[in-house]
Amino acid sequence: MAQRTYPADPADAALRLFVSWFGGYYARSSAIESVAVLADGVLHGTVTVGRKWSLGFSVVNTLAPDAELAFEAERAAMEQRLDSTGHNVAVWAPRGAHLPAGEPALSEFVLALDEARPQEDGRKELRRPVRLYLRRNGTTGSVITVLGGLSGHWAQFTNRVPGTYFLNALELYRMPMDQAERDELTERIVLAAAQPEADDSQVIPAEDAWTVNELSDGGSCILGTPKPDDDDHAATLRRNLRKLLKDATPALREPADAKALVVLGAATYAEEEKLSWALRGMDPALYAGYDLITIVADGVVKPLLKPGRSALPWDAPLPV
Repeated sequence: MAQRTYPADPADAALRLFVSWFGGYYARSSAIESVAVLADGVLHGTVTVGRKWSLGFSVVNTLAPDAELAFEAERAAMEQRLDSTGHNVAVWAPRGAHLPAGEPALSEFVLALDEARPQEDGRKELRRPVRLYLRRNGTTGSVITVLGGLSGHWAQFTNRVPGTYFLNALELYRMPMDQAERDELTERIVLAAAQPEADDSQVIPAEDAWTVNELSDGGSCILGTPKPDDDDHAATLRRNLRKLLKDATPALREPADAKALVVLGAATYAEEEKLSWALRGMDPALYAGYDLITIVADGVVKPLLKPGRSALPWDAPLPV
């Protein structure tokens, strides 16, 4: 067996997740028959479906243009540690998150992974303890200014706190999926704001929740980007995606019974992914040759284009 190279190719992990989803969705056996690198950030190859048909695929990795040396080194260290401890998972780092590096951070991450909580949709949540810091700046008004992973939730505190506050949530990148847990954290912050010591910095414990997928084989992979979700992100995403789709065009000329496009990207929460929006906003000619288009982000395979029933050869009604 060839020695594995670190860091792993995120496009390969996305392909494995796609094949697992595809087989379940169409209730057909499916296996990767061939795979090759077409260009930087682009894989192509063939999946055997039901031992009878072939599905040509292109996987475009929009994370590739964001690669930075320090981040890739941390990814490699994490993947090597996970492989050495027998794990075979895809771990989705939230956008802009700092990866654990060195000890004891790596060992603590492995322990947290062993205790990851299964979710109803088949994903898992890896929980790590973090701290939030709340301080009152003034006694007038009723608002909390938030920095970090809770910045999008500042409105939940408006008119619920006695004064003007600042909440440092830089250690928290992603909230748990469970809405009850999110609400409970909000109530603890509101309660802390009403304490007599609110003028001093108060420490509020919380949990950072990262998404994990179990993989059938191929080793572990850390998927993420060091780039935060800022005002320049949308324009950069469209530009990178357009180039990757052009690079993938030669794969459409390969013979197959159908063609699939798999687009991998970063999203702190699956429901907030911007890849669907970016694809719909560009020239359809760039992806018109594909029969099936899926988005892979935050551990979710999301179909964006699905042909009608019986449109694909393996989706036809079975003979009676």
